[in-house]
Amino acid sequence: MVNIGKILKRSWVILWNYRVLWVFGVLLALTSGGGSSGNSGGGSRSGQGGDGFEGFNGRLPDNAPPWLRELSDWFVQNVQPLFTNPEAHVGTFVTIGLVIMLIIVLFSMLAALVRYPAETAAMRMVDEYEQSGVKLGFRAAWRLGWSRRALRLWLIDLLMSLPALLFVLLMLAGGLLLYFSVSLNRGAGAVGAVGGIGLVFLSLFVLLVVAVALGLLRNFFVRAAALEGKSTMDSLRSGWGLFKRNWKSALVMWLVMIGIGFAYGLAGILLFFLLIPVYLILLIPAALVAALPGLAGYGIASLFTISPVAWIIAALAAAPFFFTVVFAPLVLIGGWYKIYELNVWTLTYREVKALESLGATPAAPAPALAPEA
Repeated sequence: MVNIGKILKRSWVILWNYRVLWVFGVLLALTSGGGSSGNSGGGSRSGQGGDGFEGFNGRLPDNAPPWLRELSDWFVQNVQPLFTNPEAHVGTFVTIGLVIMLIIVLFSMLAALVRYPAETAAMRMVDEYEQSGVKLGFRAAWRLGWSRRALRLWLIDLLMSLPALLFVLLMLAGGLLLYFSVSLNRGAGAVGAVGGIGLVFLSLFVLLVVAVALGLLRNFFVRAAALEGKSTMDSLRSGWGLFKRNWKSALVMWLVMIGIGFAYGLAGILLFFLLIPVYLILLIPAALVAALPGLAGYGIASLFTISPVAWIIAALAAAPFFFTVVFAPLVLIGGWYKIYELNVWTLTYREVKALESLGATPAAPAPALAPEA
């Protein structure tokens, strides 16, 4: 059994003594998807969208600025018809969906090029620090991360995403079963509808269980690849074997980290409100930082489209930079937590491996006793 208290304390010491890790923590916080809950209120009135757009005639006060009038006219001519007569603009919706999907894929690829080298580098930095006590600079650490080991981490996550794909297929099957059952409108329709709904809920439950289990196992998979340089499949086999032989230690550490994560979440909510004065101070630096990508986005977009659309594209290009600077304190705190969590599991992996090595070392033979005279 690993020494949980020792690992938690040592992880905290490494976090505060090895400041270069903070940079990688910020990169991980920005690229690994922390699960923001700020969009929970969006779309609450979507059911009334059609009536609202139909009632909007684009009229603005006489003293409205010209650019706002131009934007209003463009909205009435190009956006309002999409909602008042959606069946006539199916092709437009398909095009918008494809563009959004392409943007998501592009940003996901760019994020992956930062996230996996940063995660690999941070794990290897901690491992090297525990072995030799050497602290690496950013360049040397990034070279550790920018390697085939980072690619293997990405492949591991890709393989672990297959259950989610299976879940989508089951959801589609449940939806089709429900649709055909209702459309048939026969006695068996109710049975089919119940079966489809049951399949959806069963899929949700199975996905939740599998996601939790894979989240725990991933801590062993990725460290077998990052710290030992194993191939993707060897990392899966080695990580599973290590977990299976030490599941008690892994499970207890996982429960401890859930508790720490819950406490961090509550503290994060409190800090969000306490840092409001800091956000206000950072508004001006954020606007200055966001101005450059915003102007670049406007300049490029204005070559291909009209002014209102170009301004919208400029705002979308500037928004990530603006909000990143405004909420920089939260990003830093999130990076600290990412590194602390990474330290905990890296030290757990090292200790589990060390305990197995000690257990596998054959005991020294007892010295032969001299015959009694």
